[in-house]
Amino acid sequence: MVSDEDENDPVDDIRRYDRIVVPGNFQATLKDDKGNEQKVDVTDISAGGAGLVVDEQFGNSTYVELHMDGFGKVPAQVKRQFAEGIGVEFDISEKEREAMQEELLAFRKTVDAKTF
Repeated sequence: MVSDEDENDPVDDIRRYDRIVVPGNFQATLKDDKGNEQKVDVTDISAGGAGLVVDEQFGNSTYVELHMDGFGKVPAQVKRQFAEGIGVEFDISEKEREAMQEELLAFRKTVDAKTF
């Protein structure tokens, strides 16, 4: 049987929102669904979600809250695991997503200028 989907197809990896790679010293606080908090490193971020380096294990579909300077508290859901951490998808409205996109554009300029 022939599949219409090619798992190596780069088109499948197109993201809905521009992702910003964040320098290694951008930290946030992650609060799990039990109220436990831990410091995490944000590796990349977009209006759709973020990549986080975490110390603890989080199961896929776990609801979390990400606290980031400049962005406030953002509800999210764990969507994937990787070697050093997790990928979360933000659980926000389209209006909030659009506002975050604008904030991220300003943040990108700060990161590019290395003034954070």
